[in-house]
Amino acid sequence: MKELPDEQTLLELLKLAKDAEQKARELNEIGEQFSQKWLPSLESGRKILKKKT
Repeated sequence: MKELPDEQTLLELLKLAKDAEQKARELNEIGEQFSQKWLPSLESGRKILKKKT
């Protein structure tokens, strides 16, 4: 049977996981800001293209 990692290794893994989660949250926030800024413009552009066709 495999042995579990020692406590120090587990703590390091936990820290890495928390750091990764924080980075993911930051990227999500940037994506939300981008979406809020550009989505209305893109949608209006699509409406204009639909009217032309």
